[in-house]
Amino acid sequence: MINSLNFEINNQIQLKNFKVLPKFAGIWEGKWIRLDQDGNEIERFTSTLNQKIVNNQWVQTNQNKYPNGQVVNINFFGKAVEEGKVIFESPDYPYCNFLMLVEEHSDNLIIISVFDKETGSPLATEIINFISENERIRTLQQFKAPHGKISGFMLVVEHKVGIEPRCAT
Repeated sequence: MINSLNFEINNQIQLKNFKVLPKFAGIWEGKWIRLDQDGNEIERFTSTLNQKIVNNQWVQTNQNKYPNGQVVNINFFGKAVEEGKVIFESPDYPYCNFLMLVEEHSDNLIIISVFDKETGSPLATEIINFISENERIRTLQQFKAPHGKISGFMLVVEHKVGIEPRCAT
């Protein structure tokens, strides 16, 4: 089982010294496309992400805007567990039930593994490719717990539209 008890927060590791994560600090706007397990489009929406490092903690707010006018805000917080690895959690439903392991894999690539906190079942794998200072592309594979059968995909293209300080105290 994977849960937050299996990862020890290491406050000696500074997020500002990571290779990729600090490049994500700022305000990003993106277009999201959700697909079912057969690749058929389910929906499209836009999102604005505000991402920053505050007191050696990753702080992120997603504001999703849907065509029907609905707006949903989701907050995420992350702390280093080892060099190049961060645990993200959220107080917001349903994300409060998830544990997200964020891992840097090069100077421009992050892979996020999402698990059910209670069972450890895999729920998603997200790949974020940092194309340039102002562009990144995400792909997500989503799974049905507990058996891990594919349930859908998401494609996201994001552009940086504002700059937040990379590190705040």
